[in-house]
Amino acid sequence: MINTLIITPYNILFAALAVMVLYVFAISILFKNKSGILSYLALIIFPIFGPLGIIFGNYCKK
Repeated sequence: MINTLIITPYNILFAALAVMVLYVFAISILFKNKSGILSYLALIIFPIFGPLGIIFGNYCKK
């Protein structure tokens, strides 16, 4: 029987890689748009929702 509640090192690496990819995309969008300091503070204060908001906000703006 497979227990799905076990957190393995592979799960931790996958989650860390996913967050790093979010940060890379969000920072590239911020550099491209020449955004102010508040957007960068959102990345620091909200580690998951900040990059998602920046990415989806840029996607919806187009």
